[in-house]
Amino acid sequence: SLGYLAMKDMLGDELFRKCLHAYMARWNGKHPTPWDFFYTFDNVAGRPLDWFWTNWYFGNAYIDLAVTSVAKGGGGYHIVVNNIGGMDAPFDVVMHYSDGSTDRVHQTSAVWEHDEKQTTVTVRTGKSVKSVELDGGIWMDADTTNDSWTAK
Repeated sequence: SLGYLAMKDMLGDELFRKCLHAYMARWNGKHPTPWDFFYTFDNVAGRPLDWFWTNWYFGNAYIDLAVTSVAKGGGGYHIVVNNIGGMDAPFDVVMHYSDGSTDRVHQTSAVWEHDEKQTTVTVRTGKSVKSVELDGGIWMDADTTNDSWTAK
Protein backbone atom coordinates (compact mmCIF):
# COMPACT_ATOMS: atom_id res chain seq x y z
CA SER A 1 0.00 0.00 0.00
CA LEU A 2 2.91 2.39 0.66
CA GLY A 3 4.10 1.80 -2.90
CA TYR A 4 0.69 2.81 -4.27
CA LEU A 5 0.70 5.92 -2.09
CA ALA A 6 4.24 6.79 -3.24
CA MET A 7 3.08 6.43 -6.86
CA LYS A 8 0.01 8.60 -6.18
CA ASP A 9 2.24 11.19 -4.50
CA MET A 10 4.52 11.22 -7.55
CA LEU A 11 1.84 11.30 -10.27
CA GLY A 12 -0.65 13.51 -8.44
CA ASP A 13 -4.26 12.68 -7.67
CA GLU A 14 -5.68 13.36 -11.13
CA LEU A 15 -3.16 11.34 -13.18
CA PHE A 16 -3.11 8.50 -10.63
CA ARG A 17 -6.93 8.28 -10.80
CA LYS A 18 -6.78 8.31 -14.60
CA CYS A 19 -4.23 5.46 -14.62
CA LEU A 20 -6.19 3.45 -12.07
CA HIS A 21 -9.49 3.86 -13.95
CA ALA A 22 -7.80 2.85 -17.21
CA TYR A 23 -6.43 -0.27 -15.52
CA MET A 24 -9.87 -1.17 -14.17
CA ALA A 25 -11.51 -0.59 -17.57
CA ARG A 26 -8.90 -2.63 -19.45
CA TRP A 27 -8.81 -5.57 -17.06
CA ASN A 28 -12.35 -5.77 -15.65
CA GLY A 29 -13.47 -9.39 -15.60
CA LYS A 30 -10.10 -10.67 -16.83
CA HIS A 31 -7.13 -12.16 -15.02
CA PRO A 32 -4.42 -9.46 -14.93
CA THR A 33 -0.94 -9.98 -13.60
CA PRO A 34 1.01 -7.33 -11.69
CA TRP A 35 2.80 -6.48 -14.95
CA ASP A 36 -0.53 -5.57 -16.54
CA PHE A 37 -1.03 -3.04 -13.77
CA PHE A 38 2.50 -1.66 -14.22
CA TYR A 39 2.26 -1.48 -18.04
CA THR A 40 -1.12 0.25 -17.87
CA PHE A 41 0.28 2.93 -15.57
CA ASP A 42 3.33 3.38 -17.81
CA ASN A 43 1.09 3.71 -20.86
CA VAL A 44 -1.48 6.10 -19.40
CA ALA A 45 1.09 8.21 -17.55
CA GLY A 46 3.01 8.50 -20.83
CA ARG A 47 6.40 7.62 -19.38
CA PRO A 48 8.34 4.56 -18.29
CA LEU A 49 8.01 3.90 -14.57
CA ASP A 50 9.93 0.62 -14.53
CA TRP A 51 12.58 2.12 -12.21
CA PHE A 52 9.83 2.68 -9.62
CA TRP A 53 8.08 -0.69 -10.03
CA THR A 54 11.37 -2.59 -9.86
CA ASN A 55 12.46 -0.74 -6.75
CA TRP A 56 9.20 -1.02 -4.83
CA TYR A 57 8.02 -4.49 -5.85
CA PHE A 58 10.98 -6.59 -6.96
CA GLY A 59 13.89 -5.54 -4.78
CA ASN A 60 14.86 -5.87 -1.16
CA ALA A 61 15.45 -2.17 -0.53
CA TYR A 62 14.30 -0.42 2.62
CA ILE A 63 13.80 3.22 3.59
CA ASP A 64 16.93 4.74 5.07
CA LEU A 65 17.84 8.27 4.03
CA ALA A 66 20.61 10.49 5.37
CA VAL A 67 21.56 14.15 5.11
CA THR A 68 25.12 14.05 3.83
CA SER A 69 25.88 17.74 3.48
CA VAL A 70 24.34 21.20 3.39
CA ALA A 71 26.07 23.92 1.39
CA LYS A 72 25.11 27.54 0.84
CA GLY A 73 25.26 28.87 -2.70
CA GLY A 74 23.27 30.04 -5.69
CA GLY A 75 20.69 31.98 -3.70
CA GLY A 76 19.90 29.19 -1.27
CA TYR A 77 21.07 25.87 0.08
CA HIS A 78 21.97 22.58 -1.55
CA ILE A 79 21.11 19.58 0.61
CA VAL A 80 22.69 16.27 -0.42
CA VAL A 81 20.59 13.27 0.59
CA ASN A 82 21.94 9.72 0.42
CA ASN A 83 19.59 6.79 -0.10
CA ILE A 84 21.35 4.25 2.11
CA GLY A 85 18.54 1.68 2.07
CA GLY A 86 17.90 2.05 -1.65
CA MET A 87 14.10 2.53 -1.47
CA ASP A 88 12.75 5.23 -3.79
CA ALA A 89 10.68 6.84 -1.05
CA PRO A 90 9.29 10.37 -0.92
CA PHE A 91 10.39 12.71 1.87
CA ASP A 92 10.22 16.29 3.11
CA VAL A 93 13.20 18.53 3.73
CA VAL A 94 12.43 20.69 6.77
CA MET A 95 14.50 23.85 6.97
CA HIS A 96 14.80 25.52 10.39
CA TYR A 97 15.99 29.11 10.11
CA SER A 98 17.83 31.31 12.60
CA ASP A 99 14.81 33.64 12.82
CA GLY A 100 12.68 30.77 14.19
CA SER A 101 10.72 30.13 10.99
CA THR A 102 10.61 26.85 9.07
CA ASP A 103 10.02 25.73 5.49
CA ARG A 104 8.99 22.28 4.33
CA VAL A 105 9.96 21.21 0.80
CA HIS A 106 8.33 17.98 -0.40
CA GLN A 107 10.22 15.57 -2.67
CA THR A 108 8.35 12.79 -4.46
CA SER A 109 9.92 9.47 -5.44
CA ALA A 110 10.80 11.10 -8.77
CA VAL A 111 13.98 12.53 -7.20
CA TRP A 112 15.41 8.98 -7.32
CA GLU A 113 14.57 8.26 -10.98
CA HIS A 114 18.03 8.96 -12.39
CA ASP A 115 20.16 8.15 -9.36
CA GLU A 116 18.77 5.88 -6.64
CA LYS A 117 21.79 6.40 -4.39
CA GLN A 118 21.97 10.18 -3.99
CA THR A 119 20.05 13.36 -4.79
CA THR A 120 20.59 17.06 -4.21
CA VAL A 121 17.66 19.19 -3.10
CA THR A 122 18.01 22.92 -3.70
CA VAL A 123 16.05 25.26 -1.45
CA ARG A 124 16.03 28.89 -2.54
CA THR A 125 16.09 31.26 0.41
CA GLY A 126 17.94 34.28 1.68
CA LYS A 127 17.53 33.23 5.32
CA SER A 128 20.25 31.78 7.48
CA VAL A 129 19.76 28.06 8.17
CA LYS A 130 20.07 26.77 11.71
CA SER A 131 19.31 23.11 10.94
CA VAL A 132 17.91 20.77 8.31
CA GLU A 133 15.99 17.55 8.88
CA LEU A 134 14.35 14.88 6.75
CA ASP A 135 10.78 13.87 7.49
CA GLY A 136 9.43 10.79 5.75
CA GLY A 137 5.96 11.00 7.25
CA ILE A 138 4.29 7.60 6.75
CA TRP A 139 7.40 6.42 4.88
CA MET A 140 9.34 5.76 8.08
CA ASP A 141 13.13 5.81 8.04
CA ALA A 142 14.97 2.75 9.42
CA ASP A 143 17.72 4.88 11.00
CA THR A 144 16.75 8.40 12.01
CA THR A 145 20.13 9.20 13.60
CA ASN A 146 21.43 10.57 10.28
CA ASP A 147 18.31 12.45 9.18
CA SER A 148 19.41 15.88 10.35
CA TRP A 149 22.16 18.46 10.03
CA THR A 150 22.93 21.38 12.34
CA ALA A 151 24.93 24.48 11.42
CA LYS A 152 28.16 25.03 13.31
